[in-house]
Amino acid sequence: MTKDILIINASPRKDKNCFNISRDISKILEREGVSYALLDIYEMDIDYCNACGYCEHKKGCRIKDDMTELYEMFDKSRGTVVVSPVYFNSVPAKMKTVIDRTQAVYSSKFVLGDSMIDRGRKRAGMYVAVGGSKPYEDQFDGGDIVMDFFFKSINSRSVKNIRIPDSDEVSYVESEELIENIKKSTEEYAAHIKNIMSE
Repeated sequence: MTKDILIINASPRKDKNCFNISRDISKILEREGVSYALLDIYEMDIDYCNACGYCEHKKGCRIKDDMTELYEMFDKSRGTVVVSPVYFNSVPAKMKTVIDRTQAVYSSKFVLGDSMIDRGRKRAGMYVAVGGSKPYEDQFDGGDIVMDFFFKSINSRSVKNIRIPDSDEVSYVESEELIENIKKSTEEYAAHIKNIMSE
């Protein structure tokens, strides 16, 4: 069944910040009447891109794993929400693997001229970055750059970017301010999704 929004939990840790934020986002989307699929990518079979060049000659990816279904889900969705911990100023390896595998989408658009994703379909992205350490100047810069490319690859316009530092000291579930921020941001994101769906 086609879902309006894909929520990607990019953390391997259960019952921690990203896990809890992803679940809260799903509940808010449900209240707002927006359908979703919640994906814990560490439970998915997604292999590394090895730059084999297959997608530059044939539409799709040579590797047949859970990304095959994800390509179709990206195509049919109206948006993607990524909730990710910050690893060395960027996203963790599993999330980066998902992003790297969208090279097949990029190649279908710009090399083969036969896009795997409907380029006329409007989509919106939201990125929630959760950093464990206290804030520092470039803490989120790497993730911001990588996620910008990811959203462009899957034909989504990034409309929300939430940065949460110091989560090792103050967890999401203990912070009314963070919970309210996620609630408000998700409600605004849902409104944006419903708006583009009505166009």
